[in-house]
Amino acid sequence: MDYHDTPPYSGSSTPKPAILNLRATGLNLATPAGLSPASEAYSQQSRTSNISTSLTQAAVDADPQLKRFQQDLLILTSINENETIHWRPWWFEQGRFSERFWTLQNPPNVVTERIPGVYRGRQYYARRMRQEDDPPPLYVKTWDHWRRYCDMYGIPHDFLCEGQIELMRLGLPRDQQGDICATLSHPLYPEPQPPGRGRYILDPKTYVTHLPRKFHSVNHSASDPSDVEVVVIHSDGALKVELRENLFMHPSQWTHFDGYGGYRLDEPQIVDERAPKEQGPGRRWSYLPWTKEQEESCEPFKLDLRPLAKRKSAEAADTMLGPRKKERAGEGIDE
Repeated sequence: MDYHDTPPYSGSSTPKPAILNLRATGLNLATPAGLSPASEAYSQQSRTSNISTSLTQAAVDADPQLKRFQQDLLILTSINENETIHWRPWWFEQGRFSERFWTLQNPPNVVTERIPGVYRGRQYYARRMRQEDDPPPLYVKTWDHWRRYCDMYGIPHDFLCEGQIELMRLGLPRDQQGDICATLSHPLYPEPQPPGRGRYILDPKTYVTHLPRKFHSVNHSASDPSDVEVVVIHSDGALKVELRENLFMHPSQWTHFDGYGGYRLDEPQIVDERAPKEQGPGRRWSYLPWTKEQEESCEPFKLDLRPLAKRKSAEAADTMLGPRKKERAGEGIDE
């Protein structure tokens, strides 16, 4: 199904993995023009612009901050143009802008393309620079319109500039021939609220079908209500297993979306065991973690076996040296 006249995926317009030379292109990947030099986000972001060598994916993977920036771009560009989203990356302006949804648009010189998907799976997208034979922009058609759009939603003016597009495409999944291929269909990661904008309970129906394996054994159907566990998505993106009854009277459970990304109090407040609202199927899901905290919370459990290994190693050494010790002891007695 086609959406919004989005150009279909085309192998001929998908370049092979290339080495991006920042010095040659003069691109500043990580200093959004919409952030003032005095802001904390600007000072943190500008640290990643000190890359003077040829940029490869291996170099990006070696820089945690640049890697996170690339993943933010991959998540945002995986969404189709002209769709609404609530989450905002840390290098966007927050404050009052995080109280409402915002609409994802492209600058006039960027187009959306579909990337290959899994049969009956989720459809993801990417971005590329506009070419001469592309149809004209459908939504944001002029640079004046783009600047007004950025100011209205608190978006850096150089969002989806050529350097960011190159960095994003460098991280797209590719096959052995270097062509863009389908993304992983499992696990998936739920969209968090903007920073400081509350948490929500994830619908238990999504634990097995969407989340990493470590959340498949959450005790969400315990016979004793005091033992029921749920997965809570915090505003920093972290997924945490908590007791459901502790969330029963939390103020956030007595509000609901007002249709514009904000909240409105529910009145009257009727005490009901179904009060904690669960979300999940209607949220956006990504094949990449939305934040560093979410990525860390979804890491598989690790069992530290080092003490056991040392003990077994010592026991094995004693077993091997045992007969020799006895022989030496016997020789000493004979003497």
